[in-house]
Order: sequence, then C-alpha cells, then structure tokens
Amino acid sequence: MFIAIPLVDAISGRDSGVAKAATIAGAIAFVVIFVAVTKVERKPLPDAQAFATVAALLAISVAMTIADREGWATLFVFSVASIAMSVRQPYAFPTVLLCSALCAGSLLARGSALGTAISFATPTLGIGMLMLVMADLRNRNRELYEARSEIARLAVAQERVRFARDLHDLLGHSLSVIALKAELAGRLLPGQAPEAAEHVAEIEQVARGALTEVRDAVGGYRQPTLANELAGAQMALSAAGITPHVERPAVKLDPAVEAVLAWTVREGATNVIRHSGADHCSVTVSAGLGEAGVEVVDDGRGGDGERALVNGHEGHGLEGLTERVEALHGQLEAGSRPEGGFRLAVQVPVATS
Repeated sequence: MFIAIPLVDAISGRDSGVAKAATIAGAIAFVVIFVAVTKVERKPLPDAQAFATVAALLAISVAMTIADREGWATLFVFSVASIAMSVRQPYAFPTVLLCSALCAGSLLARGSALGTAISFATPTLGIGMLMLVMADLRNRNRELYEARSEIARLAVAQERVRFARDLHDLLGHSLSVIALKAELAGRLLPGQAPEAAEHVAEIEQVARGALTEVRDAVGGYRQPTLANELAGAQMALSAAGITPHVERPAVKLDPAVEAVLAWTVREGATNVIRHSGADHCSVTVSAGLGEAGVEVVDDGRGGDGERALVNGHEGHGLEGLTERVEALHGQLEAGSRPEGGFRLAVQVPVATS
C-alpha cells in the first residue's frame, strides 16, 4: 500500500511516458528485490550478497525520491528493514544509519523542506533500530533451538552409553558364572552325576537371574543390592575354585551408595574369576561416618593378567564402574599389589544410619 500511493500519483501525473515507465520499472524492481530478501530462510545473507542487495534497494530509493517525488522516501523504510534482515553485525547498525542519512539527504537534494526530511528520516531510523532488535532476537532464538537440539542429542547418546554399560555390567558377571558352571558340569558328567546336576541347577538359577536383570535394566529401574552381589560373588568364586572371604558391617546405606558398592563387588569378582588365576579372594565392605567402600583383593597374577581389564578391550566394565563412582564424587583405585595379586578399591562419601 505504501508503495502503491506514490506509484498511483506518478502514473496519474503529467510526467512523460518514459518517466512513468521508468517509475513503474523502478517500483517493480524494488518490490522484487525486497520480496526475494524476505523469502530467504537463512539470514543474515553472505556479506557480498547482502551488500549487493542493500546497494540495489538504496540506489532505487535515492533515484526515485530525487527524480520523481518525495513520496518515494517511504522506500527507505523497506530498505532499512531489509538491512536488518540481511546484513550481519557489526555491519548492520552502521548501514541502518547510512540508510537514514540517505533518506534525509535525498529529500533535501530534491528541494524538500528540512522538516519533511526529518519526518521521513526519523521513522526510518526508528524502524531500522526496531528491526535490528527483532533480528537479534530471531538469531538468539535460532541459537537456543540449535542448543536445545544438541542437548537432546547428547542426552540420547549418554543414555545409550549408560544402557550399554549397564548391560555389560549385568551380563558379564552372570554369563561368566554360567560358562564356568557349564564347564564344571561337563567335566563331572557322567562319572559324578549328582554333583553335575547341582551345577546344572545353579546354571538355570543364574540364567534366570540374568534374564530378570536384563528385563529390569530395560525397564530402567534396576539397582543391584549389596547382599545379593556378595552372595553371588561367593557362589561364583567358589565355583571357580577360588576360596572367598567376605566381610560386611551391619550398616544400612543410601540406595545410590549401596548400588555403587554392589557394582564394585560384581565387577571385582568377575575380574578375579576371568583373569586372576587366584586361589583366594577377599571382599571387604567398610562403612564409616564419612564414607563407605569396597575392597576386592586376590592373590593371583596381578598385573600380568588383570591389568588387561583396565588397558585392553575388556576394560568397559571398569570404565563403567569409574563413571558410577565419579558420579558420587568417590574414588576408585585398581592395580597390582607389591606382594602379588590385584586390588580393586572404591570409596564414596556416605551418610550412614
């Protein structure tokens, strides 16, 4: 509408046909360029494209204002809007000032009064500043949307890592016991059928427990208990021919702390069974006023065997345990002992009751 008013005046005036044709062509060119800028989804534009677009709009605005009539000064309002949309900072603000100055200068050049120049230039500057604020808000909203999308993507990735870690920790111990029991049962058959049957029954029990654990993990609510893990560790160590020694104080712990200690018992026992070649293994649970912990110590090969768990392909369980301990601001130590064997120790802050 604002462009149509001076266009109608120009067409209905007494100007020559050439002048009218030039005015119509200029108005059409201005509208086409302005609409093209508004249709571009990704703003601001590249610098070269932005400056070329702004230069074309300003050139048409200046030429039509000076050569035809002062009503065409409204084109500077559209020009300043396109500047805010297409030109990036820090160039946008100076370009808005330039556009406002050109608006006033063009009117004065064609002989308009100073008041008229000010009356056109002032709203041009004001609209330009408002459009700059809106453009900045649009950019910040886009950045916020992108940041939220990235946070969501990272949350999904983190949950996948957690789920993979939990499945490793859950199944690693249970499958090790199943494999060990199956091997023992195979050795006892057929000469010692009763003992073999006992191991087969325990295989079934462990397999059913592993299935339940996986189902619980998929449900997202499963947390191991210290009592169950200590009992499972004793059974698994004994089945592997390793004499277990377990100590646990009668202290109630926070569920989150108990879960970390239970994971430690499971990981430590699994490591001893798989890699230590030990004859004895002690699992000691401690709880004080300020912290609680678990220490798993064996008399096996130490660095020659179990260190592979930390540095090699099978280190995922210990890495997952480290993440759990760090989440509670605790400490984890794992390494060979000077007197032989391997030691895994975890200490976490705790409030006891």
